[in-house]
Amino acid sequence: MKKLNRLQRILVSANAFLIVFGCLMLGLRQNTMTNLGYSAWTYIKYGLIDYPMTSLGSAISDVANLWHVYDDNVYLNEELAIQRSYQTMYQDEKNKNQELEEMLDMQNDLPDATRIHCVVLERSIQNWNQLFTISAGKNEGVKENMLVATSQGVVGLVEHVETATSTVRLLTSPKLHNDIAIEIPLDDGTTIEGVMQSYDSAKKAYTVNLFDHDATVTNGAQVATSGKGGNYPGGVFIGTVTDTVMNDDAIISTIYVKPVSNMQSFNYVTVIGNKKS
Repeated sequence: MKKLNRLQRILVSANAFLIVFGCLMLGLRQNTMTNLGYSAWTYIKYGLIDYPMTSLGSAISDVANLWHVYDDNVYLNEELAIQRSYQTMYQDEKNKNQELEEMLDMQNDLPDATRIHCVVLERSIQNWNQLFTISAGKNEGVKENMLVATSQGVVGLVEHVETATSTVRLLTSPKLHNDIAIEIPLDDGTTIEGVMQSYDSAKKAYTVNLFDHDATVTNGAQVATSGKGGNYPGGVFIGTVTDTVMNDDAIISTIYVKPVSNMQSFNYVTVIGNKKS
């Protein structure tokens, strides 16, 4: 007898399965057949169609929600950055306005002095405690060795003058060559004079040598220009006494003066000089 090939064997097996399955169906009642067929179809439909489609839809929805959350986070971060930028700008403008108001309060001070109001144009990081550039020069009447002050007091001396700008050397610069004549009012109503010579970076204070070594100077005493040296008037505030140094005879020879508090940050200054200059 000729053997069946693989395809023929598959067809014979399938026919036999259908015959057996048909006999079983005929042996069952109508409602049983209906329920069994419905249940089988339901499981097949759920497993092959409903569940995969539901899972796929849920996955797509989750991805969409995550994308929306990401977009919202990006938007909120951008808005927060903008708000911080606005706050910084607001604070900066507020500080500038306060400086201008304090500068206006100085209008009645030193009526016999020449005053030129200007803006700080440049103050490089490399020379932060040494030099800065202002928006006034020869055209405005600026001359070398004029005092430069903020709303709180002296911060530097004009070192070089151009047509429309000038370079100012800060009093904290180690390269400051001009000695500034100063005076200090004493508790008894008199004053003592001296010379501010340099800035001590360790003590963060100016070094001042006094002319009268017998005077008693207390901490907190105010130091101002005396007007007896340089191209500037007297009475311009420089700083406050923070320490004194005694020599071997217990006589005051040197005092240390703390600079004005806004030495490190200012936007507007006034150039101060003698009117006759």
